[in-house]
Amino acid sequence: MLSSVAFTLVTLISSGLALMITFIMIIMMFVYLRSNRDIAFFLMINTYLAMFVFSFLVFFVNIYVFKADLYGFPTLDTSQLNTCLLRGFLIYVAFACCYMSFVLQAFYRFTRVVYHKQRIFQSFIFYIVCILLQWIMCSTLLLPPYLWSSPVYGLYKNDYYCGMLYQYLGALTYSGIVMYISPVIFLTLIYAHLVFFIRHQTSNMLQTQQMRSAQRDFTVIRRIIFIVNTLTLPGVPNCTFTLMTSIDPSISGFYYMYRIQWLLPAVAVFIFSIALVIITPQLKTCFFNAIHYNHNRVLPVEHRTTKQLEQSRF
Repeated sequence: MLSSVAFTLVTLISSGLALMITFIMIIMMFVYLRSNRDIAFFLMINTYLAMFVFSFLVFFVNIYVFKADLYGFPTLDTSQLNTCLLRGFLIYVAFACCYMSFVLQAFYRFTRVVYHKQRIFQSFIFYIVCILLQWIMCSTLLLPPYLWSSPVYGLYKNDYYCGMLYQYLGALTYSGIVMYISPVIFLTLIYAHLVFFIRHQTSNMLQTQQMRSAQRDFTVIRRIIFIVNTLTLPGVPNCTFTLMTSIDPSISGFYYMYRIQWLLPAVAVFIFSIALVIITPQLKTCFFNAIHYNHNRVLPVEHRTTKQLEQSRF
């Protein structure tokens, strides 16, 4: 009982902090975007939005789980069970969108170097469409296990929330390919193509500014690959649990499997919501400029209030 509550509390705190940080960063970036039409920032907002949606869903579900740990779990009717299953499905979609949002960032950096003369790849409208397609495609690709005739999604009776059951190896493998493997493949292809392009076009890049821009975007893509590869690490326990359950289906739900399922991803999203600010120079500048701006806005008010008090004495 205490171990279950401990897992829930860690997930609850991590997702709650990530929820707060991502919300603040989205607001700050939207304010920045109003005066600077920067596509890189726009795509970063998409990443933080995906992390926000994921954190919100995990936080909301774990509040319910925490209450069930303390006060017991009520019997669900058909409508409540369907709602529970839908929430489980949306968590998978939001997590997949976190990964695919990094692919969009890498694609933008790639087109800035390779197709810098193609205006369509530098337009806001194009990336608005790409973001919409990202959310639609992630939802559509993850839909088959949710609509499968066999109950791939179910209620974790000892853990009080819904998701894919570990004993369905095929459905979990398919979902893992969509969420984890395909973004890594796309990023690897982008990286390899960019390396090939830079090596064969260095002599043609006579403009120093163009070469510096290419090297900068190349560095950003390499950083994105590192982030995505690191984000796949929380999925390792899930792979282990899937293999264990495929060997012995009777252990499904033991060893706090379903409590750990979203615990590590929630912690990872919390860490990267902070780390992205630190490792992204533009984002760090935006953050400190916002703090500096708010600090400067306070000072004149204090000065004016002091001046008014001095005048009132005479």
